[in-house]
Amino acid sequence: SKMKMIVYQPMTYDDTQNIIDNLKNRKPVIVNLESLEIDTAQRILDFMSGAVYALNGNIHKISKGIFILVPNNVDIAGNIPDELKGKSFYTLGSKQRRDY
Repeated sequence: SKMKMIVYQPMTYDDTQNIIDNLKNRKPVIVNLESLEIDTAQRILDFMSGAVYALNGNIHKISKGIFILVPNNVDIAGNIPDELKGKSFYTLGSKQRRDY
């Protein structure tokens, strides 16, 4: 059977639950936060990061406002810079990443 890749461009914070529901159902999700105000985008990113951590998944930053979230049954391969691999918490502000 084919695996489905989900692509989301949330419009509000309330859309975050649908993103995480797909992750809980073991579907990888690409999330584009570029069109959101920075505060809303950061809240969504914080929520997604916490959910990914709780589900033992992974989150990787693809570009400034685009992230890929994968459940623990999916590996990400490619030329992702080492400084972006394996981190669970990111920020959209002036710092590129914050580690906890």
